[in-house]
Amino acid sequence: MSAKSLFRLRRAWVGLGTAFALSACMQSGSPEMDVTSGRENALNLASPPPLSTGRSTIEGRRVYAMPDEGEITLDLAAGAAGVGEFAVAEPSMLNGEAKITFKYSKKRNVVEMTAKIKGLPYRPTFRKDFDDSTAFNQQFMEVRDAKWQFWLVGTMFGRQHEQGYYSATTLQFLGTRYDFAPLGPKPAPAPGSYFTVPLPAVQMLCSPIFEGKPNGEAEVKFRFRYDRMEDAVGTPGAIYLLTAFDACKPDHVDAYWTNSRLPDEKFMTWDTFLQSIWNGEGISVVMSAEPDPKPPELAFRDNTFIGFNGFYPNAMPKGFVADARSGTGRIRPAPTGSYQVPFFPPSRRNLCGGGL
Repeated sequence: MSAKSLFRLRRAWVGLGTAFALSACMQSGSPEMDVTSGRENALNLASPPPLSTGRSTIEGRRVYAMPDEGEITLDLAAGAAGVGEFAVAEPSMLNGEAKITFKYSKKRNVVEMTAKIKGLPYRPTFRKDFDDSTAFNQQFMEVRDAKWQFWLVGTMFGRQHEQGYYSATTLQFLGTRYDFAPLGPKPAPAPGSYFTVPLPAVQMLCSPIFEGKPNGEAEVKFRFRYDRMEDAVGTPGAIYLLTAFDACKPDHVDAYWTNSRLPDEKFMTWDTFLQSIWNGEGISVVMSAEPDPKPPELAFRDNTFIGFNGFYPNAMPKGFVADARSGTGRIRPAPTGSYQVPFFPPSRRNLCGGGL
């Protein structure tokens, strides 16, 4: 590698560290943030924080979620979505309510999920203003006569990291190991042609598709194995990242989902969810409007039309939503209708020589 290429690579590494610090806090539900502390934690990518026990160091008792057996409840709201996604916030939803209860028992090896909803649109049709597809994920501009699907998010950009592959010559994002043979369809990059960076990740799995009644009411129940949380098609789910697709422009990040079946080693247990709660990451439940049947492009991941969603235990104040586009974890007033979230702003500089 030439001296010039090595210099570009070093600058890109520094920039990627900043970008990954940004992505680590992108979906925080907290209205306040210690920026310096958050950056230090996020940049320690190779050593995720140790697992917490869930016991309060102040009061000496379990907080937020009991280990092994217990019950937790999430209140969901409409109006929040990721960058490029379509936030489904119909008047019936903004005036309605949605509540999720999880009852779990390690002894009985069961997690029971119950959802009760009012104001759920019945077989709606939505259309985006712009295409949010990338080189890695085909998205859809429209969903017609949609049904619904829940996504259980067990890790939230905290202790789970996945290796991102970047070209050593172009510094472009190549994907993750799930894109390459034998796990994915692409041939593995040649040795020496790439470098890897650990990226903070979200892992999520889907419920079966469902719909409510024409009057907007719905009550659905799903059961999962405590020791092997499977999605609706029996897989470990999908992994979601926010990362710079161009290491020369680290202050512009894009969304990435895995498209292939994850290996069995990636199955989460309900303890994965509990540890996320105890570690301060929290967990999330998101609902998406889905075509039925789902096309192969959406076999393992969600359609980016986002309905009710919520966090636990860092619940959102009523009337507010997470401002995903800010990149700071701040919140903002809930919208007054459905809308597509704009992309992140263009990169302000090129670390590989482009200047401002």
